[in-house]
Amino acid sequence: MVSTFKLSTTLSGHEQDVRSVVAASNESIVSGLRDATARVWHPLSTDASKGWSSEVPIESTIAFQLPTNAFINAVTYIPNEKEPLLAAAGQEAIIYLTLPQDNFVKAGDDFGKYQLVGHSGNICALSYKDGYVISGSWDSTAKIWDLESCTVKFDLQGHQSSVWDAKIVDASKNIFLTCSADRTIRKWIGNKQVAEYSGHNDVIRKLLVFPDAKSFASVSNDGTIKVWDLDSGAVLQTLVGHDSFVYDIGILSNGDLVTTGEDRTVRVWRNGNILQVITLPCISVWCLSVLPNDDIVVGGSDNNLRVFTRDSNRFAPQFQIQEFVESVQQSSIAEQSIDDLKRTDIPSSDILQNPGKQEGQTIMVKNPAGVIEAHQWSGGEWAKIGDVVGSAGGGSGKKVDLNGQKWDYVFDVDVEDGKPPLKLPYNSNESPYAAAERFLADNELPASYLQEVVQFIEKNTAGVQLDQQLGPTANPYADVHGSPAPAAQSKTQPSILPQKTLISFKDFKAETLMKGLTKFNNEQANSKFTESELSQISTNLLSLNSKEALELITFYIPKIINEWDASKKLIGYDLLRVSIPRVTTVDLIRSTDAAEIILKALNTGFDEVETDGSPLFMMLLKILNNLVGSTLFLQLYITTNDSANQLSYNEFFEELVAKLESITENFASSQTAKTSKHYNTTLTALSSFIYNLSALVFINSSLRSNPSASAPVVSLANGVAYPLIESNAEAAYRLSMAFGNFAVAKTIEVSPEWSNKVKALYGSEPRFAELDQDLKKI
Repeated sequence: MVSTFKLSTTLSGHEQDVRSVVAASNESIVSGLRDATARVWHPLSTDASKGWSSEVPIESTIAFQLPTNAFINAVTYIPNEKEPLLAAAGQEAIIYLTLPQDNFVKAGDDFGKYQLVGHSGNICALSYKDGYVISGSWDSTAKIWDLESCTVKFDLQGHQSSVWDAKIVDASKNIFLTCSADRTIRKWIGNKQVAEYSGHNDVIRKLLVFPDAKSFASVSNDGTIKVWDLDSGAVLQTLVGHDSFVYDIGILSNGDLVTTGEDRTVRVWRNGNILQVITLPCISVWCLSVLPNDDIVVGGSDNNLRVFTRDSNRFAPQFQIQEFVESVQQSSIAEQSIDDLKRTDIPSSDILQNPGKQEGQTIMVKNPAGVIEAHQWSGGEWAKIGDVVGSAGGGSGKKVDLNGQKWDYVFDVDVEDGKPPLKLPYNSNESPYAAAERFLADNELPASYLQEVVQFIEKNTAGVQLDQQLGPTANPYADVHGSPAPAAQSKTQPSILPQKTLISFKDFKAETLMKGLTKFNNEQANSKFTESELSQISTNLLSLNSKEALELITFYIPKIINEWDASKKLIGYDLLRVSIPRVTTVDLIRSTDAAEIILKALNTGFDEVETDGSPLFMMLLKILNNLVGSTLFLQLYITTNDSANQLSYNEFFEELVAKLESITENFASSQTAKTSKHYNTTLTALSSFIYNLSALVFINSSLRSNPSASAPVVSLANGVAYPLIESNAEAAYRLSMAFGNFAVAKTIEVSPEWSNKVKALYGSEPRFAELDQDLKKI
C-alpha cells in the first residue's frame, strides 16, 4: 500500500503569489514572490522528527526586499562554507546576493551584499550547483556566474525566445541545460551549444536533472512531462495527466516525481503513472521543492506555502486538514473551462458511490439541490474540488480557435501603430498572470508590460477565473489573491480595499511626439538639435526600451528644459513623462546622474508653472505619477532611518508637498484656470498621485512598517482635498480611495473632514457607496 501525502502545515506571510521556493538547508526554506520580497522560514524546534509539522512554531523573516514593486521570480540558496548566500532575481534583471541570516536587507543597504549584473530582461530562473550559479532570462540567454568575481563565466546565446529554466548538469565538465519559450531544450558545453532537443509543442517551463546525470525531465505549457536521454536526446517517457500548464518538477529519494501546474494540482508520479493528485484552493501552483526528509513544499497564487508529508508523525491536526479540504471545496470552476459540458448529461451524486477509474479522474455531478459539483478521485475516494459556475458576463461559453487550440477569449492587442494587432488568448481557468507571461514571451515584449496585460485581461473578462476569494478564508483587505481572515467576511461581498495597482500615464505616439519636437526645434533661435540628433531621438522613441529612455533623459531632455524658450519646454517634459517608466534598475546602476537630472527638471518646472490653466502643471503631475513605484522615486524622495531600520520621505519630498499645495491653491482660485480644458484633468492627475502614494504603502512594506512615514502624504491630501473634490467625481473617488488605503494600513486614525463633502456630492453613486461600506468595516 503506497502511503499518500497529507497536509503538514501552511506557511502564511507573503502578500502576493509565491513564485519560487527552495530548501535552503535541513532547517530552512527560502521563498520569493510578486510582493518584491524573499523570505526565510525556520521551524522553532530542535526536534528534527517533527520537521515542518503544524505542531512546530514557524518563524518567517524578510531576508531581502527590492526597492520597487518589481516581482521576484526566482530564488536559490548557495551553501558556501564560509558565507552561505541567498540569491534572488526577477523583473529588475539583476541577481541580488545576500546573507540568508540577515534580518531584512532593504533599500538603502545597497540592495544586498552583491549584485550580478548582465541580463537585460526579466530573470525567471536561478539554480546553484558545485560553485556555479546559472540564470535564465526573458532576454533569451542563460548565464553562468563566477561568484568570486561576480562576473559572467559563460554566456549561453542561441535561444530564439525567453529562457524559462537553466540547470547545471556537470560543473566539472561545464555541461549545462536550458529550456525556452521557443519550445526547445539545448545542451551546452561551456558557451557552445552541442545538442538541441525538440518534442514539446509549447513553452517549456522547467527542467530536472536526475541524480545519475544521464537523463533529465522537462515540463511544459503543453501539459506534459517528458523524460529524456541526455546523450541521444531520445524521449524515454511522456507523462500525461495535468489539465493545463505544468510549472515545476521535483524528485523524491525513491525516484517518484512530483509536479505542479495551472490546474490547481500537485501530482505524484511513479513509472509514468499518477500515484496521487492533491488539489489546492488556488489557480496556479507555481513552484515546489523537495525537502531533505522527502516532504514537499509548494507555493501558489493564494500567497501561501504548503508542506505535505507522507509521515503520519508530521500530519497536521485533523481540524486543519478539514479546513484545507473545505477551502478546496469552496472553490468555483468556470463552466467554459470544462470541455463539452452538457448540463443535461450530468449524473446525480449517486455516481460517487462507484470507484474512479484512475487517480486524478475528475467528474461532474449534480447534487440534490441541483448545483453542479466537480469531484476528483484521489487517494481511493472522491473529493469535491469545487462548484461549477456559469460563464462570465453572460458570455456564450463558446470556445475560440487560435492556432489549433481552443480558448475562452482571444483579444486583439495593439502594441504598435501601423502594425497588425497581436493575439492574446486566455482561458477562464488560468491565472491572468500566466496568460500575460505567455503573451509577452511569445511576442518578445518587455516584462515591464506584465501588470498592464493582467489589468487588460481582468477588465475585459470581468475577472472570470477560478474563484480565489474563498468565502470564510478570504481577506477583504488583500489583493487579488487573499490570505486568511475572520470567518465573518462573506464571499458575496468582496472588499475593494486596499488598492495596490498604480495609476500611470505612459501611453504615447512616437510619430506625434516627433512631429511636435521637430516643429518646436525649427522655431528655436538657439540650442537647436541637429538632423542627426533628431534622427537619434526618433530612433529611441520608436523602440524606447530602458537604454533608449535613459539616453533621452540624460542627453536630450535637459537641453530642451534648460535651454529652450519657455513656451516650447512642454515637449521636453512630455518626453520625460514617457521615458521615466521605461528605465530599469539595472540601467540606473550604470547612470549616476539620471535622478539628479529629473529632480532638477521637476523643480524647474514647478517654479515656472503658471496657474491660469497651463498644461505644464498637468504634465508635471503625470511625471510624478510615473515615478511612483520606481527606483528613481526612491532615489529622489525616500530616505532610510538607520537607527530605526525604516524608510521615510526626505526633505525633497516635503518641499514638493509645499509646492503642490501652494500651486493647487492658486490654480483652484483662478477663474481662467477653471475654464481651461485642462482643469479637471490636472486635478485628477494630482488626486492620482496621492492615490499612488497610498498604494505604495502596500507595495513597499518598509513604508508600511513606519506609519509616521505617510504623514507628508496625508498632509498633502488634506491640504488639496476640497479643490479636488469639487472639481469632478473621479478626482474625489481617487482621493477617497487613497484615504481608504491609509485607513487599512493604520496610518490615519480619524475620518477627515472633507469626507463629508464627498458624501454630500457623490454619496448616491454606487462606487462611493461601496467604498463607504468598506471603510465602515475598518
